[in-house]
Amino acid sequence: MNLRYPKNLHFECQRCAKCCGDGSHRGRNILLLESEVKRISKTTGSRPLSFASRSLSVQPYRYRMKKRGGKCVFLYGKACRIYKIRPLICRFYPFSLKKGSNGYKFEFSEKCPGIDIGNALKKSDFERMFEEAKKILQYS
Repeated sequence: MNLRYPKNLHFECQRCAKCCGDGSHRGRNILLLESEVKRISKTTGSRPLSFASRSLSVQPYRYRMKKRGGKCVFLYGKACRIYKIRPLICRFYPFSLKKGSNGYKFEFSEKCPGIDIGNALKKSDFERMFEEAKKILQYS
């Protein structure tokens, strides 16, 4: 398995919640796997379509998180009400995992204020994220 990732990249989450909603120049879509919608629904007692809308455009994601005022419906101030069960896309931000013809590649958003702050990420950090993605995606 070929896993590529950014080298010498420093990152530390700034807890700014900018990743939880639309930016000034771009809308943010929080895509959800069917298994994540079920887990959130079961944990919160909310009906799936009260917090998510169906989306068939980006597989394997089948839903899109709803927003209130341009922010995720589960965001209050800068706190996530479902942090412990937040979707994979939220767990990974500012990183995303892309599958290519010769393996997988982690990319990152330079718009995140936590980039170039904190400790350098190691190969093991990306391997851990990759294993988490494999585990979650196998149930979708």
